[in-house]
Amino acid sequence: MKLADNLYLYHYFEQDFGPFLPLTALPIEEAKKILTAKREAGKFGNPDINGFLQKRYDRDKQLREVFIKHGGYPKRTTPVYMMLGEHRQWESAYENPAAIIIPLAEIDPLAVSFTYGDSFAIFDPALLGEEEYWNKIYFAHEILEVIERHGLPPYVDYDFKHGIYPTNKNINHHLKYVEAHIWDDKILNEYRAKWIVQKGGL
Repeated sequence: MKLADNLYLYHYFEQDFGPFLPLTALPIEEAKKILTAKREAGKFGNPDINGFLQKRYDRDKQLREVFIKHGGYPKRTTPVYMMLGEHRQWESAYENPAAIIIPLAEIDPLAVSFTYGDSFAIFDPALLGEEEYWNKIYFAHEILEVIERHGLPPYVDYDFKHGIYPTNKNINHHLKYVEAHIWDDKILNEYRAKWIVQKGGL
């Protein structure tokens, strides 16, 4: 796949829930209720909901702080996660998956950050490697330069619905994709409105 083919950001989400609505944008008690209901319905397998959510909220806070230090201007408190290029494996995280695709050129460069891989892996001290991309956040032009030097993160075969995971190490220890974090509601509201129209309204 040519680099030029990857200049689109993909946001995967549950159609019944709607796009651009991360759990961490909610008060943590509301997020706990949602995951508890999903677990009771057999749709969330992690028994440690409190620990899972705390890691998510802490990671969002860390990403925002690092982005500001890097020169970014986040307008949101929590990011909306996307991926640079298509990553169909992520559809398996949802019962009724959908995707919204946004050209990278349409997004304010000071309102989107990137990590070369899943940020949970990139900022995990236990996984820190010698490569330049560990423990770092990038602007768009910078991440494209990193990709030119290293290629895209290695492909990983996994499927949440069918319980297919890599056998060499934990799925959360794999880089998997180039992760994007959107910090401005303007572009998100535009594409949410388009999705609502295409869906026939709510």
